[in-house]
Amino acid sequence: MQDLTINTKPLEDNICLVSLDGFLNTETSETLRKAFDDLIDSRIWKFVVDLSGVSYMGSPGIGLFISLLDTLDAHKGTIVFISPQENVKEVFKLFQLSTFYSITNSLQDAIKELKGLSH
Repeated sequence: MQDLTINTKPLEDNICLVSLDGFLNTETSETLRKAFDDLIDSRIWKFVVDLSGVSYMGSPGIGLFISLLDTLDAHKGTIVFISPQENVKEVFKLFQLSTFYSITNSLQDAIKELKGLSH
């Protein structure tokens, strides 16, 4: 079985860094969904998701991020993705995920973008 390691770290201004390592497929997207649900239950609405360690993202992963849109929007939150590998960038393009979420190359840029959102 292919695994996904999920590490979370609180950052400034109630932003949470979610670092992913491994495969984002049907099985692992359920685990990631639970992690996001727990964070959202803790009233965290702004996320930086580090994709540099994700070597595969299937449609269940894309579906998970799309399903979070309404909840995050309702609380003036969002996700900024950083450092996706080339094959993950292609999946983003295919599903047009970048029309909903930003992608940057650095943690600093992601935090700056999230801090610019109204509270």
